[in-house]
Amino acid sequence: MLATILKSEKATQTTLAIIETFAYIKNFSRNIKELSKVKDEPKKKDIMRKSGEIIAEILGDDLNLNETETTIELNFAVLKLKHTIKRK
Repeated sequence: MLATILKSEKATQTTLAIIETFAYIKNFSRNIKELSKVKDEPKKKDIMRKSGEIIAEILGDDLNLNETETTIELNFAVLKLKHTIKRK
């Protein structure tokens, strides 16, 4: 919607980033639901690894950090996820 109103390259990029982030969050939500149903430990670890990758994609490269460490901790009913980003 933003891109149709403002008609600029930045607005288009922002709209696409929002849509992409929504898709990542939807996929993350599916992983959380699946994690609560799975009993197999290796399968749980695989789902948690995939969830960590999704969080890394959402938060990853666009953060502007200079010699800092950023830790983001999410606590869900079936999953506690801690993501640390270190950059110099």
